[in-house]
Amino acid sequence: MRTKLFFAFLAVILVALVSNLIFERFISDDFEDYVSGTKEDKLYWILATVEGSYTDGRWDMTALHDAVHWATMLGFDVKITDEKAKELITSKGTLTMLSQAMRRRMEGIVDLNSAKGDYEHYPLYIEGREIGTIYARQLGRVGSANEKEAIFRKRAREFLSMSFAIAGGGAVFMAVIFSLFLSRPLNRMKKAVESFAKGDFSVRVGAGGKDEVGRLGESFNFMAEALQREEALRKHLTSNVAHELRTPLAIMKANVEAMIDGVVDSREQGLENIRMEVEKLISLVEGIEDMTKAEASFFSGRFYAEIDLGKFLSNIVEKLMPLAAEKGLAMEVAQGSAVRTVTDPEKLEKIVQNVVTNAIKNTLSGGITVEYGRDKDIFFVEIRDTGIGIPQDKMDMVFKRFYRGEDSKGIGLGLSIVKELIDVMGGRIDLRSRVGEGTVFRIWLPGSEKKK
Repeated sequence: MRTKLFFAFLAVILVALVSNLIFERFISDDFEDYVSGTKEDKLYWILATVEGSYTDGRWDMTALHDAVHWATMLGFDVKITDEKAKELITSKGTLTMLSQAMRRRMEGIVDLNSAKGDYEHYPLYIEGREIGTIYARQLGRVGSANEKEAIFRKRAREFLSMSFAIAGGGAVFMAVIFSLFLSRPLNRMKKAVESFAKGDFSVRVGAGGKDEVGRLGESFNFMAEALQREEALRKHLTSNVAHELRTPLAIMKANVEAMIDGVVDSREQGLENIRMEVEKLISLVEGIEDMTKAEASFFSGRFYAEIDLGKFLSNIVEKLMPLAAEKGLAMEVAQGSAVRTVTDPEKLEKIVQNVVTNAIKNTLSGGITVEYGRDKDIFFVEIRDTGIGIPQDKMDMVFKRFYRGEDSKGIGLGLSIVKELIDVMGGRIDLRSRVGEGTVFRIWLPGSEKKK
């Protein structure tokens, strides 16, 4: 990529060079046209002045002398002939007719010896009749316009060369800078991919900027995090599942062997023990499936919709009301101000359902209250129960997978799933609890007031 960028800038430099040459040619041609036009204007003025020196059928030599004098001062070596090709006057002849002071001044202006090349001739007319011919050629001037014209051409070339050198050098410098600037993050991503191939999923790249390279870095980091979580999930899941399966399988094996050996007095009791362990296994498998879905939600897209939060929570509580009623618990959604927000309804429902279910399981009397509200660009859902509470030294453990309290009858996956989903949605969960008094979970999630 670096080489391609460099050659791209080199192509720009070549285009600039060609443009400079074309521009220089246009300037030179325009200047030549200007000089040629100025020369023609002077010649036409000289012709008109010389023709004005012919009056009453003859030449006025004094006026003709003045006309040739001005022609010489304008930078032309001229000679004039009559209609019979007889020479009337020349520039050199005019100088000899001047005073000594005037001659020195004229010689300080023009150099008659500098005239080169052939004369160009122009016929002279009065009322359509040819009265003679003027022959003219360009003179060099002391400190002359010719020298100034040469200086102008030289400086124009120098200016164009300098501008090209500055533009070309700047383009080369920018080519190097941009090729390094653009290729450096790509090289970092290349090294990160190589580390991935070796099994190191902890590598991240700097994803600064909002351009395409920056967004590529963000996507790369998202992929890296997803792969790292997937790898951690695989390791933890294998270890935890093996641990959790070992106990019920061991109990089932012991009961089966006891029944085969006739050690158990009641065969029905042995089968009941096996049935209970099978139910634990089913619950464990269902919990693992839920946990896997929660992990999978990290990789899936985010599907947002606008909801009425109060109505949404009421529907969840209504579905779980039979579970609370079985234990004689009251459950309600505290009525507050109307809150409409944009969020992922599927994930939010799973979060609230798991927390409320956990509250029902750990509440013996009293009830569960669900509250909600908004604080600027985030909203909260609070689930408060009057349950057994959580010891202070155990509060950091409740969100870990397969952790169960001493009196818990679950498998320890519900709250870990809640934490996974909240992390995916970019929120947080706060926990307050006192043993014997109850527990409060407050869930904070981002959510705009209207659908984007």
